[in-house]
Amino acid sequence: MRRKFSGLVLLLTMFVVLAVPGRTESQSLQLTAATANAADEVGAVVLTEFQRLVQERTNGYINVAIHLNGVLGSDQELIKGLQRGTVDLITCTAFKYAEYVPEFTVLDLPFLFFSTEHLQTALAGGLGEVLREKAQETRGDYVLGYITDGPVNIVSNRALVRLSQGRGLRFRSLLLPSHNATWETLGITPVTLAFSEFKIGLQVGMVDAVETNFLDYKKMRVYDTARFILQSEHYFPVSVLMFSKTAWHRIPQSYREVLQECAREAIAYGSNELIWQNRETARELTEKYGVRITELTLAEKKTNHQKLVGYQEKTFTTYGLKEIWPELRNSYQEYQAQLEAEQERIRQSREKE
Repeated sequence: MRRKFSGLVLLLTMFVVLAVPGRTESQSLQLTAATANAADEVGAVVLTEFQRLVQERTNGYINVAIHLNGVLGSDQELIKGLQRGTVDLITCTAFKYAEYVPEFTVLDLPFLFFSTEHLQTALAGGLGEVLREKAQETRGDYVLGYITDGPVNIVSNRALVRLSQGRGLRFRSLLLPSHNATWETLGITPVTLAFSEFKIGLQVGMVDAVETNFLDYKKMRVYDTARFILQSEHYFPVSVLMFSKTAWHRIPQSYREVLQECAREAIAYGSNELIWQNRETARELTEKYGVRITELTLAEKKTNHQKLVGYQEKTFTTYGLKEIWPELRNSYQEYQAQLEAEQERIRQSREKE
């Protein structure tokens, strides 16, 4: 009787322990993660934090080996690697992923989002969910979240107070059809020039203006050549954190929610850190390097958006996302109204002083 009781206790103990993630697995689960980003870039920061969180919260059962700096390939090669099984988890730019899941093209549209906060709200809502479903339907990829590191502005070798002053300038922009169409709608004709060459292009007069964020502007020492920045915030680069279908199915069911939570926290950490660095760099550029930063007025921002809203809606319709367009349009107007109300409050406060 005692022997039967001891056997029952042992069986129950094994059942309880096995039900708790990270306690009794005899072998750890190895995952290969990669990004083309350098260690200080947002995709790498997110993966590094994800690795730490997963190691901690699975008690070492799941180990994530990270490969940075494009060691396992470019964005395109990493995306293909998800299908080939050479990599389990990657970060890549949304516009590169759009070559494989075309619906992601809508994230390329300049002036689509009112602010960083609007972008994050949209990707946490209907737009992000629809794109997540398209990725899974088309390729079987599991999108764990969307990453951003700060908006892109216009850098020039002479002061620009309004975007309309860019007409006639030789402007180097991102080489995407949606960007070309946007600038042509606004009366600006972009020129072709590799990103790595735009500083030289400014120096020798091949271009008069380029686009970049504050971090890359400082890193490339563009202030040696062009010290004027129109803070247009016209484009918000987005990267995607995703698992391959095969890798995701290797994850025990009891761990999947753990990994999703780790991904959410890692993305929030990495995005917020780089957004903060971007803002701090703007302050440093003006105080230390004498860079002149001019903010795009709300009035011109509204004018530009009105000119582009038709093309943006057409793009959403073209990629079968017409149903999600009203939600994005309405949320844009809400953020715009919030800023208008804040500016009016400030104006009235100043009048009373």
